[in-house]
Amino acid sequence: MDGDIREGKTYLIEVNHSKIKETNRKKIIKLLLEKNEITKLDISRSLDISITTVSTNITELKKEGIVSDVRSLESTGGRKAMALKINENCRFALGIALTPRHVKLSIINLKKEVIEDIRIRHNNEGFENIVAIAKDNIKEVLSRNDISIDKLLGIGISIPGTVDSEEGIIKNCYLLGAENYNLNENFEEFNTPIYIDNEANLSAYYQFLNKKDILNNLLYVSITEGLGLGIVIDGKIYRGSNNAAGEMGHIKIDIEGKKCKCGSNGCLESYTSTNALLEEFNILGSEKVDDIEEFIELFEKGNKATKDVLEKYCKMLGIGIANLTMLLDPRSVVLGGDINSLLKENIDFLRSVVYKDNLFTNEENCKIDVTEFKESYLLGAAMVPLEEFLN
Repeated sequence: MDGDIREGKTYLIEVNHSKIKETNRKKIIKLLLEKNEITKLDISRSLDISITTVSTNITELKKEGIVSDVRSLESTGGRKAMALKINENCRFALGIALTPRHVKLSIINLKKEVIEDIRIRHNNEGFENIVAIAKDNIKEVLSRNDISIDKLLGIGISIPGTVDSEEGIIKNCYLLGAENYNLNENFEEFNTPIYIDNEANLSAYYQFLNKKDILNNLLYVSITEGLGLGIVIDGKIYRGSNNAAGEMGHIKIDIEGKKCKCGSNGCLESYTSTNALLEEFNILGSEKVDDIEEFIELFEKGNKATKDVLEKYCKMLGIGIANLTMLLDPRSVVLGGDINSLLKENIDFLRSVVYKDNLFTNEENCKIDVTEFKESYLLGAAMVPLEEFLN
């Protein structure tokens, strides 16, 4: 009995020691990323970690190619101190977004600098084909930038549908024609951690990383070919019991309304996605457009039909957001996706719709803004493996 207790205590001590060691390592890396150069003594003082612990970690990080010496500093007596720096291009994280029209890739280094961004147009001819395009381009991007797999921290993948992020399974993505698809298994050949999530969640995550010093609750409304919602509560993505939280686009607003791509009638998405905007314009306008870029171009030229359609669109979107504020009482609502420039032009009108006759939400307690980042989901996907490495 005593032996079992002693073994249990030994195991706990080892686990705690391992956690402390990993925590110290991550603290040191994060400090090095903040500083252009720093000495071991300054690291010890800044983090309140013993100089012995710092030296041990620095030795290991040098062996891994993460840290290197910069120069000897002037001595104030005794041994000269060595300035250290992080090798920002020693590790990389890759973000991928699978969308109905494009496969998008972005690779970043430890300092979150974008090394390469690419977009590949496809015809949405089967999900297996989309996955094949993604995998081929991962190999090309890594080869072109001379990045070996062992330098890759992981791959984050954005999906416009419901996802079991722990298992890496797409539960339902009608926009890409995927259901109960094990994406994690399909990317095993890269021998690196794979992180899969819904595009609105990743957008919300990226926005939160940029705002976490000032708030811990926000909503991100993702407007693409679909309409999604990312929910951050107390600094964490809220996924719901079945990983389906945030399916804002499928809130019913008219039971006998327009047919949605999901198969139901009257979904909010069938009135407020980019597809809905184009459909409405093509019904009312004298010109016809095939994609959102053409619509934006006409709007910027002063086309009256685009302005009329957009006002109607913003009214419906504003009502949807007003309902969200009633349910979730957020501190911040961020809008983003494929029509950022259009939303910025109409943000005052959109805010007025949200705040009108709203008993609980006003411009003082809930800010409504358009993101500066058009593809937050792609940046969020790239940030997941990097944040996992650093935190």
